[in-house]
Amino acid sequence: MKGQSSMELFVTIAIVLAFTVPVLFLLFSLNSVGYENTAKAQAESSSRSLAEAADFVFAQGNGAKRVVVLNLPSSTESLQAKSGEIIITIKTSSGNFEAVSPTIANISSNNKNNYYEQNLKAKSGLLPITLVNNNGKVELSAPG
Repeated sequence: MKGQSSMELFVTIAIVLAFTVPVLFLLFSLNSVGYENTAKAQAESSSRSLAEAADFVFAQGNGAKRVVVLNLPSSTESLQAKSGEIIITIKTSSGNFEAVSPTIANISSNNKNNYYEQNLKAKSGLLPITLVNNNGKVELSAPG
Protein backbone atom coordinates (compact mmCIF):
# COMPACT_ATOMS: atom_id res chain seq x y z
CA MET A 1 0.00 0.00 0.00
CA LYS A 2 2.76 2.44 0.86
CA GLY A 3 4.41 1.91 -2.51
CA GLN A 4 1.17 2.52 -4.37
CA SER A 5 0.43 5.82 -2.59
CA SER A 6 3.92 7.16 -3.16
CA MET A 7 3.65 6.21 -6.85
CA GLU A 8 0.28 7.98 -7.10
CA LEU A 9 1.76 11.08 -5.47
CA PHE A 10 4.72 10.97 -7.90
CA VAL A 11 2.38 10.69 -10.92
CA THR A 12 0.21 13.53 -9.61
CA ILE A 13 3.21 15.83 -9.15
CA ALA A 14 4.51 14.90 -12.61
CA ILE A 15 1.16 15.77 -14.21
CA VAL A 16 1.00 19.10 -12.38
CA LEU A 17 4.54 19.96 -13.48
CA ALA A 18 3.82 18.86 -17.05
CA PHE A 19 1.03 21.47 -17.25
CA THR A 20 2.64 24.19 -15.14
CA VAL A 21 6.08 24.45 -16.75
CA PRO A 22 4.86 25.23 -20.31
CA VAL A 23 2.40 27.79 -18.95
CA LEU A 24 5.18 29.51 -17.03
CA PHE A 25 7.42 29.61 -20.12
CA LEU A 26 4.54 31.09 -22.13
CA LEU A 27 3.92 33.76 -19.52
CA PHE A 28 7.61 34.71 -19.39
CA SER A 29 7.84 34.97 -23.18
CA LEU A 30 4.69 37.09 -23.40
CA ASN A 31 6.03 39.31 -20.65
CA SER A 32 9.31 39.92 -22.53
CA VAL A 33 7.44 40.72 -25.76
CA GLY A 34 5.28 43.20 -23.85
CA TYR A 35 8.38 44.75 -22.30
CA GLU A 36 10.03 45.16 -25.71
CA ASN A 37 6.92 46.84 -27.12
CA THR A 38 6.90 49.21 -24.16
CA ALA A 39 10.61 49.96 -24.63
CA LYS A 40 10.05 50.69 -28.34
CA ALA A 41 7.17 53.04 -27.53
CA GLN A 42 9.30 54.77 -24.89
CA ALA A 43 12.17 55.25 -27.34
CA GLU A 44 9.86 56.62 -30.03
CA SER A 45 8.25 59.03 -27.57
CA SER A 46 11.64 60.24 -26.31
CA SER A 47 12.91 60.70 -29.86
CA ARG A 48 9.79 62.68 -30.81
CA SER A 49 10.02 64.86 -27.67
CA LEU A 50 13.66 65.71 -28.32
CA ALA A 51 12.98 66.52 -32.00
CA GLU A 52 10.08 68.81 -31.07
CA ALA A 53 12.20 70.58 -28.46
CA ALA A 54 15.05 71.04 -30.96
CA ASP A 55 12.61 72.52 -33.51
CA PHE A 56 11.16 74.82 -30.82
CA VAL A 57 14.59 76.11 -29.75
CA PHE A 58 15.65 76.52 -33.40
CA ALA A 59 12.50 78.52 -34.20
CA GLN A 60 12.92 80.81 -31.17
CA GLY A 61 16.22 82.16 -32.45
CA ASN A 62 19.62 82.95 -30.99
CA GLY A 63 19.91 82.46 -27.22
CA ALA A 64 16.85 80.26 -26.81
CA LYS A 65 17.30 77.47 -24.29
CA ARG A 66 15.23 74.50 -23.18
CA VAL A 67 15.75 71.47 -20.96
CA VAL A 68 13.97 68.25 -21.92
CA VAL A 69 13.82 65.26 -19.59
CA LEU A 70 13.75 62.00 -21.57
CA ASN A 71 12.50 58.73 -20.10
CA LEU A 72 14.79 56.14 -21.66
CA PRO A 73 14.27 52.37 -21.43
CA SER A 74 16.96 50.24 -19.81
CA SER A 75 17.87 48.69 -23.17
CA THR A 76 18.94 52.05 -24.67
CA GLU A 77 22.25 51.85 -26.54
CA SER A 78 22.79 55.37 -27.90
CA LEU A 79 21.30 58.74 -28.77
CA GLN A 80 22.29 60.57 -31.96
CA ALA A 81 21.20 64.00 -33.10
CA LYS A 82 22.17 65.51 -36.42
CA SER A 83 20.58 67.94 -38.83
CA GLY A 84 17.42 66.31 -40.03
CA GLU A 85 16.88 63.58 -37.43
CA ILE A 86 17.04 62.37 -33.85
CA ILE A 87 17.87 58.67 -33.43
CA ILE A 88 17.53 56.64 -30.23
CA THR A 89 18.84 53.08 -30.56
CA ILE A 90 17.65 50.33 -28.23
CA LYS A 91 18.58 46.66 -28.07
CA THR A 92 15.79 44.09 -28.58
CA SER A 93 15.71 40.32 -28.91
CA SER A 94 15.50 40.68 -32.70
CA GLY A 95 18.41 43.14 -32.96
CA ASN A 96 18.77 46.90 -32.63
CA PHE A 97 15.70 49.12 -33.02
CA GLU A 98 16.09 52.75 -34.05
CA ALA A 99 13.45 55.29 -33.09
CA VAL A 100 13.90 58.10 -35.62
CA SER A 101 12.16 61.48 -35.56
CA PRO A 102 12.63 64.18 -38.20
CA THR A 103 13.64 67.70 -37.24
CA ILE A 104 14.11 70.99 -39.08
CA ALA A 105 16.65 72.25 -36.55
CA ASN A 106 20.26 72.72 -37.57
CA ILE A 107 21.97 70.58 -34.90
CA SER A 108 25.68 70.98 -34.33
CA SER A 109 28.32 69.59 -32.04
CA ASN A 110 31.91 70.24 -31.11
CA ASN A 111 33.11 66.89 -32.48
CA LYS A 112 34.59 66.50 -35.97
CA ASN A 113 31.52 64.62 -37.30
CA ASN A 114 29.35 67.68 -36.52
CA TYR A 115 26.57 65.71 -34.84
CA TYR A 116 25.70 64.93 -31.26
CA GLU A 117 26.15 61.36 -30.08
CA GLN A 118 25.98 59.90 -26.61
CA ASN A 119 26.61 56.31 -25.59
CA LEU A 120 23.92 55.37 -23.08
CA LYS A 121 24.69 51.71 -22.37
CA ALA A 122 25.20 52.37 -18.66
CA LYS A 123 22.26 54.78 -18.28
CA SER A 124 18.53 54.37 -18.23
CA GLY A 125 15.57 56.20 -16.78
CA LEU A 126 15.31 59.98 -16.74
CA LEU A 127 17.98 61.88 -18.67
CA PRO A 128 17.90 65.70 -18.87
CA ILE A 129 19.09 67.13 -22.19
CA THR A 130 19.82 70.85 -22.52
CA LEU A 131 19.22 72.44 -25.92
CA VAL A 132 20.63 75.89 -26.71
CA ASN A 133 20.31 77.91 -29.93
CA ASN A 134 23.78 79.30 -30.63
CA ASN A 135 23.64 81.55 -33.73
CA GLY A 136 21.11 79.38 -35.57
CA LYS A 137 22.62 76.05 -34.55
CA VAL A 138 21.05 73.95 -31.81
CA GLU A 139 23.61 72.46 -29.44
CA LEU A 140 22.70 69.55 -27.19
CA SER A 141 24.34 68.65 -23.91
CA ALA A 142 23.66 66.09 -21.22
CA PRO A 143 25.21 65.62 -17.80
CA GLY A 144 28.01 63.09 -17.53
